[in-house]
Amino acid sequence: MSDRSLYALGDRRVTLEHLRAFVLLSRGNGFNEAGLQLHRTQSAVTQSLKKLEKILDCKLIERRQGHVSGLTAEGHRFLPAAYEILHRMNEAIVSMQRPEISGRIVIGVPDDFRLIELHGAISRCLGQNRNLRLEVVAALSSQLLDSLERNLLDVAIIKRVVGTEYDSFKDNVHLLRRESLRWVAAQSRTFDADVEIPLVIFPNGCCYRAAALAALNGASKRSYNAYTSASYENIKGAISAGLGIGILPQSAIASNHHILDVHDGFPPLPDIELVMIRACQKNSTKQLVHFLSLSAGGINDPAGNFDIVDDVGDPSRAVQ
Repeated sequence: MSDRSLYALGDRRVTLEHLRAFVLLSRGNGFNEAGLQLHRTQSAVTQSLKKLEKILDCKLIERRQGHVSGLTAEGHRFLPAAYEILHRMNEAIVSMQRPEISGRIVIGVPDDFRLIELHGAISRCLGQNRNLRLEVVAALSSQLLDSLERNLLDVAIIKRVVGTEYDSFKDNVHLLRRESLRWVAAQSRTFDADVEIPLVIFPNGCCYRAAALAALNGASKRSYNAYTSASYENIKGAISAGLGIGILPQSAIASNHHILDVHDGFPPLPDIELVMIRACQKNSTKQLVHFLSLSAGGINDPAGNFDIVDDVGDPSRAVQ
């Protein structure tokens, strides 16, 4: 085996046990609590962290009097990669424990939502299930819901305001993510600065738009559409350029955006959810929903928390 191939297999000194200990400690668990969840002694968890820090040649966790007080800058930098490795391992194990997915499935995804990780999950699903034919349709959430009700889709990923219910599919809705909506602008401004609020906004049918207009109506404030687009990048660019005030989920806010809140006089906005709705009862569709639910990260956790499967892949011993 070439040196390059060996490099692709990773540093053999780093084990999944090291990564599991680091991830649990990064969540604010103490060494004793992390040990209980990993079925290891407190001393073993401490040694796992020390070995990982020695291999990486940097300090990952800040400790004060034996207690975890937070992540170092290097810890914050390493955490996404550690999550990714453990999550992909979990995903692969669960996938192999179930029958291969086959057949034709039509899935709808919102074209006005950042779906980088979901697109990756779909790609991995196809790679692990060679007899699966996925047809992906992108549209606004309101259009996807209409297509579901007309039996044009088997599965759909939809944005909605928290508390919204779909009577037709209430038993087949899977929560993938929950986030806060924010008013954002290029610079600080107050709610009373404009007689009419210039909105940088998504088209009709977007729950962000509906939430913003409802909040403004509740505050008896007029608005106009200064810029409208179904593209996330166009919306973010227009906000950065100062064309108006936008409404974005926390994860989509750019570094040059200024968040406007109640201290600036702006009315509160509701949280939004990304949900997956299954309209088809085929076993292959149920399998796909399970795979994508696992791949999308933890419920209510935009950071991507997930189950950590043990060495032999026994889900009953997964760490939540």
